[in-house]
Order: sequence, then structure tokens, then C-alpha cells
Amino acid sequence: MLGRKKRVLTYLGPETEVLGDLKARGQVRVDGLVRGSVWVEGELEVGCTGRVEGERVEAQAIQVHGEVRADLVAEKVFLAKTARLTGNVRAQALEVEAGAVFVGQSVAGETRALEAPKEA
Repeated sequence: MLGRKKRVLTYLGPETEVLGDLKARGQVRVDGLVRGSVWVEGELEVGCTGRVEGERVEAQAIQVHGEVRADLVAEKVFLAKTARLTGNVRAQALEVEAGAVFVGQSVAGETRALEAPKEA
């Protein structure tokens, strides 16, 4: 175990409600409700019963099976067939399963996608 990073799991169950921004490291799974922005140094998974309603969600990888109303920024974004996303996506890789609902715009496939948009 020496020299290996310990994987930390943060789990928000179906009956959990967070009012405010969430910051975490490691692996985060949301099966409850988060009303606020989410920043994860690692992977975020929004389960089928999970909901995130905020301004921005940022992580290295984001999997959505539930509902998200926020802009997403990640290296990899995956929207499962049960996902409902309202917001914009900036990612190097974006995968959308048939059946997913995505209302917004996306910039994907380039490292520039992760850079902040320049003000005109």
C-alpha cells in the first residue's frame, strides 16, 4: 500500500439533499439532490435518482444517469440513456447514448474545449 493513493468515495444517498456548492476529491456518486455547483478532483457519477441543479459541474470525468441542470466541464462526459441534461458541455470526449435528453450546446474533441471561453 505504500506509495499508492487511497481512493476516496463520497456518496450522497437518495434521501440526501445538499443546499450549496460541493467540492470533493476522488470518486463522487450523487443519488440525491445537490442545489449548487459541483467541483470534483476525480470522477463524478450522477445516479438514476440523482439530481444536480447549479451553475457549473466540473470534474475529470462525469457520468450522468439522472438529471443535471448545469454547465459541464470535464475531460470525458458520458450521458446514459436515462440522462436528462440541460446546460452546455465542454469536454475532450462526449458520449451520448440513444435515449438521453440533452438540451444545450457542446464543444468537444479538442484540448481547447476545456479552456475558458474568451470574452468578445
